[in-house]
Amino acid sequence: MATPKTVELAPQLKARIWGGERLARMYGADSEEPIGEAWLVYDGNEVATGRFAGRVFREIMPELGEEFFGRSLVKKYGFIYPLMVKLIDAADWLSVQVHPDDEYAARFEADSGFSGKDEAWLVLDAAPGAQIVYGLARQASTAEVARAAQDGSLPEFLNYVEVKKGDFVYLPAGTIHALGPGIMVAEVSQRSDLTYRLYDYGRGRELHLDKALQVARLSPVKPLINKTAGGFKFSGRRFEVGFVAAEFDTGEEAVAMVRLDEGQRGILLAARSRYRVGEGQYLYCRPLQL
Repeated sequence: MATPKTVELAPQLKARIWGGERLARMYGADSEEPIGEAWLVYDGNEVATGRFAGRVFREIMPELGEEFFGRSLVKKYGFIYPLMVKLIDAADWLSVQVHPDDEYAARFEADSGFSGKDEAWLVLDAAPGAQIVYGLARQASTAEVARAAQDGSLPEFLNYVEVKKGDFVYLPAGTIHALGPGIMVAEVSQRSDLTYRLYDYGRGRELHLDKALQVARLSPVKPLINKTAGGFKFSGRRFEVGFVAAEFDTGEEAVAMVRLDEGQRGILLAARSRYRVGEGQYLYCRPLQL
């Protein structure tokens, strides 16, 4: 049987205490808890259509094989798709957090099965004056940040940046960050859920100060924010992200695509495939560093 050229994934909706109402409306979900995230591309999602419908994506990867994923991707990652794409709807502040890089994850988190985590946000909507946290506002020592995280004064150390619809924010591993209320983003990241909380606004969830302070940059960094008006393409350390043209060629490895202007599933396009994009606004992401 011929290898399919596309695999369509059903979203996973995740309840979050800081979540809003938009994702539940978008996907017709009946939930008593606020939905904060929709995981559109993840190897733990079920396949939505076709002969693999109802099976978990990671289970069918060996059956799709090198023909689907491309030789270079399989050589580096095996049958694991190395990227994730989410929609995130924040009605309240997310925790102030930081992610490790690949080296730290390999040394100290190998049992988790996750890599480090570079990530990026495409701002789909933002209330007037909406802000994110991007790094620290001034140089601080490990002891200062630890003390501030514990006594509740950490917000005084943080760098707050206003964002607007259409901004693209790149967050390399080690960047202290938080998404603020009134913002909805499409998040592209490495396939990882390793998150170390530094501060959580007194909500009672676990903090991970020791690990966070081992990986966090404690000096101010210039926010990496680009405008996307007129189209864009961005290449970071681990992935390339951009808007899709009418005709899209994946190249030598499988590429993820999502539609942004209404609730849609994630799609994986096979390596060496051409795809004609329909009406609407589509985002793609391509693994790098193969």
